[in-house]
Amino acid sequence: MGSREPRAIRIVEDRWSNFRHIIEAVAIVAAGLWAFYTFVYQERIKPASAPAALDASVSVHRLGRDARRDILSVDLMFHNVGKTEIDIAAEGYNVWGVRYGANPKPSTHETSGRFSHSYEIPAVFGHLIDAFAELRDAALGGQRGHHIILEPDATETIADVIVVPRGAYDSIRAQVIAVPVKTSRTDKLRIDVIHQRDGSYWLQTPKNSDIGEDDNETEFALIP
Repeated sequence: MGSREPRAIRIVEDRWSNFRHIIEAVAIVAAGLWAFYTFVYQERIKPASAPAALDASVSVHRLGRDARRDILSVDLMFHNVGKTEIDIAAEGYNVWGVRYGANPKPSTHETSGRFSHSYEIPAVFGHLIDAFAELRDAALGGQRGHHIILEPDATETIADVIVVPRGAYDSIRAQVIAVPVKTSRTDKLRIDVIHQRDGSYWLQTPKNSDIGEDDNETEFALIP
């Protein structure tokens, strides 16, 4: 009995199999692009291009008092609400003592589509008690080596203590101003410290700059 020659086997894929392979290849490429967009662009490229974002706030609370003095703490809080690490190039605060009158007065204002009416006791005077401003390392002419660096969602608090005569004021009004910049910035930012007529300070950035200041204020009642 003679031996048989082995038969040649040829695998032929139909056009639908080729089409399926193309679809699978496209899906793999699309998945790679999506991964790049999600993990590289969204997490690194996009945050790196986002501006510095800071929430600056101030609070006042009483530490103690006696018959002659009120001892108060003025707390400045800086919260990085952006996506990139920031450095506070400058910060400052102003604290006023406010005294109110005895009788309410009517007041009406109507300007540029805004209307308001009040019948409140107005402030009789406000005295500047304390004022401070500092240019740090990221500012032109600032203190070298002085930084407040905040990672995203980080918070820094600076506290100062003031003492005022008991009964001299009805309330304390405090204001905080700060200028944040991204730590990736290499050039120094020009910030002007404006000394205002009452002795308080203001921080002013260049008008055409993409860097701005953040400010906030609060009022704390000293009575009863």
